[in-house]
Amino acid sequence: MNKLANVAVEEPFNETAQESLVDGDELYVKRQKENEIRMKLAQFAKELSQIEKKRSDH
Repeated sequence: MNKLANVAVEEPFNETAQESLVDGDELYVKRQKENEIRMKLAQFAKELSQIEKKRSDH
């Protein structure tokens, strides 16, 4: 038997709050790595799009 309970939270613990607990240098490195991953994903998406276009042209 399961019962549901309501929980009241004054402020959600979001990413911004979590980042404020991280040292400034660690945050800088984390953001650099995130940007690097985004750039790699964007490049991959571009290459994938080109391959899909080539395949559809055949």
